[in-house]
Amino acid sequence: MRYSLLLSILGVLLALLGLQAGWPWSIPLVWLALNFVALGVAHSRGGHGIFGKRPDGTLRWWSWVLFLPLLLYTAAVWHLIRLISREAAVNRLTERIAIGRRLLPGELKESFSNHVDLTAEFQEPDAYRSSAGYFAFPILDAAAPNPEHLAQAIESLKEGPVFIHCAQGHGRTGLFALALLLSSRAVGSLDEGLDLLAKARPAVRLNRSQLACARAFAALHKEPDPSS
Repeated sequence: MRYSLLLSILGVLLALLGLQAGWPWSIPLVWLALNFVALGVAHSRGGHGIFGKRPDGTLRWWSWVLFLPLLLYTAAVWHLIRLISREAAVNRLTERIAIGRRLLPGELKESFSNHVDLTAEFQEPDAYRSSAGYFAFPILDAAAPNPEHLAQAIESLKEGPVFIHCAQGHGRTGLFALALLLSSRAVGSLDEGLDLLAKARPAVRLNRSQLACARAFAALHKEPDPSS
């Protein structure tokens, strides 16, 4: 809720700035402001499909039209962070699981049976979405999905190695990887999984809503007490 409120406030401030700027700056600023307000509403309602991302990893045409300022802003920020960051693009979590940020074509050197794309706001490069193992599970940045939907996504993965990414490979990636670790019994507890993630990719951080989702997911997969 806090994140959605911040996005909405940012949208209102941009709108006021745009109205004061006058022609021609008012148009892009107010357009971007409306994008931020819409994104704030989507966050408050769990609207992970706001950008219309298809299962094949592409964004629908109307998304490019409606959200062009926000998509351009998001892409610019992503590229800037990519250029200045010293973090590895991909980190090995276990023998079967690798995690990382969104990749440019040619950056992924290994072959994976599952290429899990968690971004809602990016169109995946064709080099990856054309692979047989590509799997889109859009989640809004800094948000968490329904735990049952997360469980269904985990269950739909193919046998074999898995690469998981969001934009920077931190929150959403950490949540999905943690769920996969728990469901596959690669770790015995939430804390053990979080420790493994921190060692593999130190910048991984789950916020309050993502931790709540992870706890709910863990409860879904808790083994029954044989004594009961």
